[in-house]
Amino acid sequence: MKICISQVYISPGINFPFSYLFQKWLSNELTSIVQPSPDFIRRYGDNFFLVFNMSAKSEIRELEIRGPAVYKKTKDVEYTIFLPYDIISSSGDDKISGALRYLLEGIVRVLEALKIDVREVLKRTDLIIEHVRSDPSMIAI
Repeated sequence: MKICISQVYISPGINFPFSYLFQKWLSNELTSIVQPSPDFIRRYGDNFFLVFNMSAKSEIRELEIRGPAVYKKTKDVEYTIFLPYDIISSSGDDKISGALRYLLEGIVRVLEALKIDVREVLKRTDLIIEHVRSDPSMIAI
């Protein structure tokens, strides 16, 4: 199972400045630490991609997760994770860290629903956030 992270923003001006290098790095990082569960393999097979489309909405107050959309031809199981843009933007915290915490929380929720072990993701959350914050290539200018 390979995990893919992408960004799809549906409202003008509602987005986070993550680069395609961020998407690639986080996809590889999660793929290396997450193993498919027997339940996932039984449902989809071991050669499916688990895709997380990151998005944001201004009118929501908490995470919103949509999916799965299953595409047998391309072997994708896709979820869209909508981050609460206004909450993250007005929290006074670093927007990058806030967005990442919400994103990783959404990913963990999906993995748990698929009966996939999330311990490594939870253990590495702070390291993932610190890596993204400290690497300028992770942020699009």
